[in-house]
Amino acid sequence: MRPLARIILKMLSRPTMVLAMSGVMLLYTLLYLWLTGDIAGGGAGGWHTTFPAWERVFQSRGPFQFEPVGLISLGALVWTFSPINTLMAAGMGLLVGLNVVAGWWLWRSPRQCGLGGSSTGLLALVPAFLAGGACCAPLILIWLGLPIAGALAGVTPLLVPVALLLLVVGLWFSLQRLARESGLS
Repeated sequence: MRPLARIILKMLSRPTMVLAMSGVMLLYTLLYLWLTGDIAGGGAGGWHTTFPAWERVFQSRGPFQFEPVGLISLGALVWTFSPINTLMAAGMGLLVGLNVVAGWWLWRSPRQCGLGGSSTGLLALVPAFLAGGACCAPLILIWLGLPIAGALAGVTPLLVPVALLLLVVGLWFSLQRLARESGLS
């Protein structure tokens, strides 16, 4: 486990990797919250916050969706703030960001994938995009109103734990490869 921690610390010591990981995390978090309806348009302008319902923090409105406890209005955007939804979105965004940065690092050292070509390291990014899209892809289809969205609606609740598992496993494998490359394993 120590070699993996060293690789993560090495990744976090490089400002470009931290910036890339933070950017991916922020974009994924905002996209997830937008697609789940926690962030929406229709604000009246200005800045307004209210948090009247903290007792509903753990009240579920569906699988892996929790009730909002407050409202944050910033310009044209309205955020029905649910701390658990936000933490889940940020956690998944962090995992996607770590996977993307680890995949980029593997791409920069393609011999790690064992295939020898300069583009083979991009294969390490596939788990991050598949797992990250597992949550958002059905929501995008629903948001667009496509007919296939109805078929996916039944399996969407299962995709959140599957996506988390895929992200963790993909990150673990990428970090293992990077540890072997660095001679830390």
